[in-house]
Amino acid sequence: MLRQPAVRGASGLGRTTGRPELDGMGDDRPSDVPARRGGSDMESTNPQLTDAQRHPSASGPAGVEPLPAVQPASTQSSPNVGRKNPVVSVIIPTYNRAQLLCEALDSVATQTLRDYEVIIVDDGSDDQTRETVERRTEPLRYVWQRNQGVSEARNHALRLTHSEFVAFLDSDDLWEPTFLERTIGRLRACPDEVLVYTDFVSTDRGGNRRIRGHRKTPCGGNVTAELFASTFIHTSAVVARAHIIRDAGGFDGRLTHNEDYDLWLRLSLRHRFGLIDEPLCRRRCHPSSLSRNGCLPETLQAKAELLERFYTHNGRNAQIAASLADRRLAKLYYAAGKRFLKDRRPHEAVPLLRRSLQLHPTRLRAWFWTFLAEASASFHPATQNRLQTNR
Repeated sequence: MLRQPAVRGASGLGRTTGRPELDGMGDDRPSDVPARRGGSDMESTNPQLTDAQRHPSASGPAGVEPLPAVQPASTQSSPNVGRKNPVVSVIIPTYNRAQLLCEALDSVATQTLRDYEVIIVDDGSDDQTRETVERRTEPLRYVWQRNQGVSEARNHALRLTHSEFVAFLDSDDLWEPTFLERTIGRLRACPDEVLVYTDFVSTDRGGNRRIRGHRKTPCGGNVTAELFASTFIHTSAVVARAHIIRDAGGFDGRLTHNEDYDLWLRLSLRHRFGLIDEPLCRRRCHPSSLSRNGCLPETLQAKAELLERFYTHNGRNAQIAASLADRRLAKLYYAAGKRFLKDRRPHEAVPLLRRSLQLHPTRLRAWFWTFLAEASASFHPATQNRLQTNR
């Protein structure tokens, strides 16, 4: 059975507050007045979040308050010419990815479903992102905010849209031309499903050469147990009912990684997911992609702690077997501890490897790496310095 751990709390993970400004943009207009250039709506808006808006995740006991659908005070014009409220809002957060963003926008422009708007939230880029968007000819809504992370960028866009559906496209990913048509069609045909996601392929930066690796098996319906055991949903492959995402509180802005995984887990407790088992999305792998940070020891540790909190508060209701939880968590803590040790950080590795053994005592490799970490910690320079200080 799962034993209660001493896991790291969420304090200190609150979002940065403050009014977004166009610092260093060479623009002397007030920050809350949009400037129309070319085909794009260029805006810098106040996200209008109160300090109390960010509450603990629904994977914890307090839950997350719904996100309000609030339009900024500045004048808005709909990027979807001739339609006040498009069927779907395409939300694209970006940070210093001007060229990749252009290619992502090209994949949106080829969609066979045309009733959409595009909201780009620039999370404080200091490259040519803004100028790149200004040169685009299609209608776009561009919003700049101070750097607050991908969660708050997506939440910012969620507060701007009144569409029935929302689609999340990372600025380094690509869609096949029928992506929106197929996903929206599935949501209309299946009113009991709150989101639909498609299969995806991982490619190189150019989006052409497929990268082989361990393929996770996707599934639809009531997926909480399966989703706890495996991260098989890629956010760029998701289209959801907008009010469901807002009612769930959106993405948890305190999380620097796995914020999407956290949201899908919370939604899965109460709703059914739809699956289109075809690769209609391309996830591009490159040195600066967030997915490449998934194997960092801090990221693995945060993922393990997120899942442990989720299981502690929701495991029984979600019908997640204790044996499944123990295996999943033990594997993650083991991987995080091993990574810390390989990075020559044995003091951080030891408690994680010990936690892995608590959950899965028969894992022989964990015993070996725990012994190695404890021995390394004993001879680590920091330990030697403490021993000399205490003499």
